[in-house]
Amino acid sequence: MVDQVSQTALETIRDLLIEEVRFLSNVSGEVEKVQMELKTIHSFLKDADTRPDRYDSNTVRAWVADLKELAFQAEDVLEKYTIQVASKREGRNLKAKLRRFACILSKCISVHEVGKDIEMIRSQMTQLTTRSESMTSKGEGSSNSANNEYLQLRQTYAHQVEEHFVGMDKDIECLVSLVSDVRTNRVISIYGMGGLGKTTLARKIYQNKEVQRSFEARAWVCVSQQFNAKSVLQQVLKQLVPDERKGQLANMEQNELVIELDNVMRGKRCFVVIDDIWEINHWEIIKPAFPIVDVDSKILLTTRNEKIASKGYPYRLDCLTEDQGWELLQKIALLKDHSQGLKNDELRQRETIGREMVRKCGRLPLAISVIGGSLRHKQTLSEWEKVNENIDVYLKQQEEGVGENKRVAQVLDLSYNTLPYYLKPCFLYLGCFPEDQEIDAEKLYLLWMAEGMISSEEKGNRETLRDVAERYLSELAFRCMAKEEKFLKVIDFEEATDHVTSPIGDIPRLVIYLNEGRHFRDINFNEGEKLEHMRSLLILQKVKNRWLSTMSDRESNFNKFKFLRILILESCKFEDGRSLLREVGKLVHLRYLSLYGFIFPSLNAVELPRSICNLPYLHTLNLNGNSLRLPNKICKMKRLRHLFLGKNYRIINGEKLRLDGLNELETLEGFRSDVARAADIPKLTNLQKLNARIYDNESLSVIANHISNNKSQQLRETTLRIYMWNISSLVEEGPSVLRKLFISHSLVHLKFRGRIGCNLPCYEPAGFCKNLLGLSLDGSEIEEDHVMETLGKFPMLNSLGLNGADAFIGTEMIFHANAFQQLKTLIIDGLSNLEIWRVDEGAMPNLSEFIRN
Repeated sequence: MVDQVSQTALETIRDLLIEEVRFLSNVSGEVEKVQMELKTIHSFLKDADTRPDRYDSNTVRAWVADLKELAFQAEDVLEKYTIQVASKREGRNLKAKLRRFACILSKCISVHEVGKDIEMIRSQMTQLTTRSESMTSKGEGSSNSANNEYLQLRQTYAHQVEEHFVGMDKDIECLVSLVSDVRTNRVISIYGMGGLGKTTLARKIYQNKEVQRSFEARAWVCVSQQFNAKSVLQQVLKQLVPDERKGQLANMEQNELVIELDNVMRGKRCFVVIDDIWEINHWEIIKPAFPIVDVDSKILLTTRNEKIASKGYPYRLDCLTEDQGWELLQKIALLKDHSQGLKNDELRQRETIGREMVRKCGRLPLAISVIGGSLRHKQTLSEWEKVNENIDVYLKQQEEGVGENKRVAQVLDLSYNTLPYYLKPCFLYLGCFPEDQEIDAEKLYLLWMAEGMISSEEKGNRETLRDVAERYLSELAFRCMAKEEKFLKVIDFEEATDHVTSPIGDIPRLVIYLNEGRHFRDINFNEGEKLEHMRSLLILQKVKNRWLSTMSDRESNFNKFKFLRILILESCKFEDGRSLLREVGKLVHLRYLSLYGFIFPSLNAVELPRSICNLPYLHTLNLNGNSLRLPNKICKMKRLRHLFLGKNYRIINGEKLRLDGLNELETLEGFRSDVARAADIPKLTNLQKLNARIYDNESLSVIANHISNNKSQQLRETTLRIYMWNISSLVEEGPSVLRKLFISHSLVHLKFRGRIGCNLPCYEPAGFCKNLLGLSLDGSEIEEDHVMETLGKFPMLNSLGLNGADAFIGTEMIFHANAFQQLKTLIIDGLSNLEIWRVDEGAMPNLSEFIRN
């Protein structure tokens, strides 16, 4: 991740320049020079990131650390610069508002001071550039040496025999059958994360007697990262052709080798293993040499990349079971040799500890092998307990070893090191979340964007940053990664001691899990430790739906984190909250603020300070799960892209919440027509996701018209909860409004509480409820069977709820043949009038959950 910090700063610089460069030309010229310097260093970092020794050099590490600090300084100065620009552009009124931020900026800096800061940064950047050139020239020899060592460690051989082999019996049986059947599946791919044993499994298939009898010739080649197409083709051919022809291969060009290998594999039945192939373009280059039509030859690939695996028959390799992991640990640790004379109680204790270590290793064979090796010379129970308590340390120690131990570390790190530079920080950010916990993808996208990890240059036509983030996550799903130091620090009070005293150092991201009985004051920061460098502070709960211990406002100390970009206070209780929120309102660099689920026991409702609505860079504001009273100033947040409101929010002075002016808004959740203006919804031209509760006819008509006339197709996902006791109160507009809802391509979830009766429009095959996934009807008083027949034709409906005694008031309900083709969940609650329910053959073929009360 050597270049992530420069990329983040570069993004910030470019975005600020686009908005502000026409002001204060004397300073903007200096800013442009900073941008050019950072681009140069960024280019060097991208090149350096491909060097195998890039993480082995203390000089490079120190240089990157200095660059990271400088990039943060540049970002801070440039944000101060834009505030100065804004003050000149907006005039005295804005200047008055900006004075509220004085405690964060220390003082209202002048344009001249900003220019001096930029000049200092440019000078330091020049020094870093000189150092980078020096490292490049001096590093060639060490790079070649490290590269050779790397190639040797990654090389695999077909003849090797595994000393300790556990599990995979079913995998071997299945793959031997696939390989031996020459009629199908010319290319078979074993894929999965590093350390699973893909090469070991492939070697077992290669050495299998049945496989050997099925083919006339076999070849094994290890590709790895240092891909050389000509070398790969030559290595395969040398194993397939007679000895007298091998000498000719050295003089062949690559295209000649392709033709020769194609001819050989067509002329006899060959089995070729291509081990450890990383990039899909590498496979595309050599694929023409391996015929897959009208031949009996087979190719077996091993890869960590699912995209490569999908080019053939993909065979996913999973981790060991706990029993298999425990068996492997025993074998490697030579437990049976050491267990002579041990009592049954001690054997059981040792097994309990061993199984816990297997779980901590994620049931990954390679990690279990490392720990097993560490236990080989540890015979007492206390020694096993010590290894278990410090398992991360023992795994870390292997990284500094040599030979096989060093290879272990490199295998685990390799997938991460080979990630594209733009994916590395995105992956590392996953460390914020507890192990084995599902991560909300939408939340992750917003955090990545707030960190500056999503590049605006990656946007395609009509794409948003959120689309780019989704693309990044999809790409990560095909790969496997490792870890990086000094990216974030996690403090877990479930495992930590009463007070955490370890220094935060220069780590820019801090994640704290406060469980019941723990307090923010338990984090005992070292006296005098500067926390201005901190960019992200996440205080989270580890157990869902449980509130954390009460935090007093005096404990918050958010003034220490004055350059925060991300602040998350999830499900925290506060004794008061008002002074805390005022502190938050001074964090002028915030991009992402989440007050999700936090409550104030001493007050029914707390007002959100107006200063929060003036935060100049905020683009995500999450107020879900609380009862805050909001100032009617949110409409002034010009950069706001994602707004999450709770169920019970109110507006100060009883006004309706204004949303006009939020031209960048992409997500609006928690809209309520009784406290917010529905007429502003059509003005949100960039809105992509809408979650709304509707309580009145006028608001329903406005939103129905908008989502049905979505000319720009910008709105992608709409969830509506409509609370109207009689749709007929709209008189002639009733059926028309419902029709507008149902023809909307963005409507995915609809909950309707109130009478529909006969007002449901007839089904229209062209796009009617095209994307509706969930429908819940409560008190709808449906009587005629044609209504159920219409619902049964909704093409994507997978969840249907009929709630309350009067949801369906007829005596007979029929689910016709072929109705509800995608329905998976059906909930029937009440329906006291129902006497006959007929389900014809072919209806609900995919139903997996039926609930009736």
